[in-house]
Amino acid sequence: AYSEAAGIVKVYTDEMIQRWNSEIDTYLVYAGLFSAIVTAFNVQSYLALQQQPDPTLAALQQISLQLSSLAINPPFLNSTTPAFGPADAARAGSAPGPPADTATVAVNTLWFSSLVLSLSSASVGIMVKQWLNQFKVGLPSDKSSLEAAAGRTRESPESARLRQYRLNNLEKWQVEVVVLAVP
Repeated sequence: AYSEAAGIVKVYTDEMIQRWNSEIDTYLVYAGLFSAIVTAFNVQSYLALQQQPDPTLAALQQISLQLSSLAINPPFLNSTTPAFGPADAARAGSAPGPPADTATVAVNTLWFSSLVLSLSSASVGIMVKQWLNQFKVGLPSDKSSLEAAAGRTRESPESARLRQYRLNNLEKWQVEVVVLAVP
């Protein structure tokens, strides 16, 4: 009776861990592809948030600086000093453009939020895979195909207790809920 119960628990836990591992693998591939695509959209969409200098405004500022630089010098009545010094050129070239509109900010917020959520989901998926791999540490490896066909197992009482203890803790920590919440 003991070996039958130990065999049932072993088959149950091995199948469950294998199923969860394959689900997490699928989620991680999807999260990686999704994150790559969203990053490409983020790069293009982020440019719309940066203020582009208005060329009309820059031209008007240059004209204004040239007009304000008119000076009366003794040899010439209406000569001008250089219109652009280094500070003036930097100031004229960095004229802020109009701020980004609300729709652009909202779209960028959604793009970046989806990227953060996707990467967070991948991080949780990696953590769950580590839990599942840790579950198998110290337990006997899979039984041979001949033993599997016969339905027998040679698991020691210590490893059976360890397997049941870990199974109880997986249920206590609600790992299944976490696996289902990853996507």
